Amino acid sequence: MANFFENKDRRVIPNWRSFKKTAMLGELDVPISSIPTHDISLSIDSYIEDFKTNRTIAHAGDLISAAVVNGFEKDKTVIDAANFILAKPNETTATQLSLAERITKGIPDASKPFKLDNISLEDFSLYVNPKTVWEKIHLLKQAANQFQFNPIIWVELSRHYSIIGQQRQALNTMKIALQLAPENRFVLRSAVRLFAHYDDLEFSHDILRKSQLTNFDPWLTSAEISLATLRERTSRFMKKGAEMVSSKNFSPFSITELASSLGTVEMINGSKKKSRELFYKALQAPNDNSLAQVEWASKKDHQLDINPANFQVKHNFEAQALDNFNKEKLDDALTNTFRWFLDMPFSKRPVMFGSHIADTMNDQETSRDFLKAGLISHPNDAQLLNNIIYSLALENKTDEAMDFMEKVPPLNQMQKSTQICITATRGLLYFRTGNHPIGRQLYLEAIEDAKDANNQYLNWLAILNYAREELLIKSDKVQEIMETVALMQDDTENLDIRKLKKEVTEMFEKQKQGNS
Repeated sequence: MANFFENKDRRVIPNWRSFKKTAMLGELDVPISSIPTHDISLSIDSYIEDFKTNRTIAHAGDLISAAVVNGFEKDKTVIDAANFILAKPNETTATQLSLAERITKGIPDASKPFKLDNISLEDFSLYVNPKTVWEKIHLLKQAANQFQFNPIIWVELSRHYSIIGQQRQALNTMKIALQLAPENRFVLRSAVRLFAHYDDLEFSHDILRKSQLTNFDPWLTSAEISLATLRERTSRFMKKGAEMVSSKNFSPFSITELASSLGTVEMINGSKKKSRELFYKALQAPNDNSLAQVEWASKKDHQLDINPANFQVKHNFEAQALDNFNKEKLDDALTNTFRWFLDMPFSKRPVMFGSHIADTMNDQETSRDFLKAGLISHPNDAQLLNNIIYSLALENKTDEAMDFMEKVPPLNQMQKSTQICITATRGLLYFRTGNHPIGRQLYLEAIEDAKDANNQYLNWLAILNYAREELLIKSDKVQEIMETVALMQDDTENLDIRKLKKEVTEMFEKQKQGNS
């Protein structure tokens, strides 16, 4: 059975976008003048002057490469250089021609700011393409060789390595950036997200605890509090953070993530009144991260009734997707989840959520599209592989499912919840290949393991999947398993459980009518 998206543990860990996009979103602005700053800006002026002075293919190639890396494709001189290259195809390389065509023809690039709002699922194969990431890495490596002391280039390189699942390279290049700019907000927040992404919460947390900026910068204070909460520790910055939020020294936008981080801690501690006050403060000028956090919190505190569409927040795809799903607007939820994934292509959360929504809509092909896209950044991930196998088996594509099963790592290398799902999925495969006794044995094992783990959701999911398989073969076990199904609550908040129970119950009723 599929190991679906669980939205139970969201924290306000910094989102990670390109330097240019982050700056355009306003998240690099200085909240107060007393905070020490380190001005790190990107420029292609030297390349422009070199090309104007030396109109050669080599100088034109350097200019357009720098322009694509740093997001200056619209510059007039850059377009001139691109046309210069296209006019001499026999004197240049295939890579330079490709870049020149991108600049002159406006070929879509999912990494550009504020273009995601117009993207739909029809664009899936266009934007989910590892080749474009490798091309960007090639350009970034060239830039890093020329500007070895520019930390932003190393951060950008690290981000692109993470998108294609190159963990070692992503970590190494980020460490170079930290050495070059250990007190820069963009570098610190990017590093925090990367090391948390690879489950090194201790190192990620230490980066912020040791930084002097964390004492002054609410964007970093927020991240430290969130990481401490994830590690089930009390942050020593809680009092400092509360003082920042209640002071008049910061703009509402500068403290939005901090207020939502503090609100999350208060919610966890059971102080709903305090948490609501902080969440509402976060909503005075939210960014996409704080808005998604309040949307998440609204599922736990129903007095936090918000509509993300009412806020003029760029890139608020996660919040909209969660809100759409909660309101059972599944088409909108799926579209916004795709945009969320393109905005955060290294993250597994939108992949799991998109797969979950598509599965709920019985759209197995789109479900697998999300999962396979997730394998780009998370190769050999047990959850993703399991869900692909499950989806293929549901459509009786058992040979292909078996191929993916061979890639699944050993059970002792995965979380207990994933182990339970893998066991149940193996049961499904055995049912669909005609070996019903072993399939039954595996399903019953998964059901018991979920019960022992006190995981009602997985227990019910395993029971319902098992019931469907027994119904399909019209076995003598149907009556017994359906008695268990009948005991499940109809008003569960889990849409997939409600949907699957309805399908199984209808199958059972049709069989009874056919036998009468």
